[in-house]
Amino acid sequence: MKILNGYYHDNHGNKWSSSLFTEEEAEVFASTLVSCTNCTNCTNCTDCKDCTNCTNCNKCKHCTNCAHCNKCKHCISCTDCDYCKQSKGCTNCTGCEHCISCTDCTDCTDCTDSFYHIYY
Repeated sequence: MKILNGYYHDNHGNKWSSSLFTEEEAEVFASTLVSCTNCTNCTNCTDCKDCTNCTNCNKCKHCTNCAHCNKCKHCISCTDCDYCKQSKGCTNCTGCEHCISCTDCTDCTDCTDSFYHIYY
């Protein structure tokens, strides 16, 4: 692990802020990433690329402030997403697809400015 521009870097281009984490924490987080590249401050992810602040993501693309995403793509303010695609405001999504201003969706598909959409 090397420090450069205020970040601890691993061998796959992933990095962790040295103002938020110790080198030991960065090493532990690095060991939880599987096939991830160029991610920032992520942990417990698989097959991610260019993500920021992810936790337990899966097929990420451009996530930000993630939590439990799954098949991500262009998420932004994620929380408990599952089948994401081109989300934006996210919070407790589940079936996601083309959401934009999500909040408490459940079986999302083509939500736009959704807030409490629940489809069964």
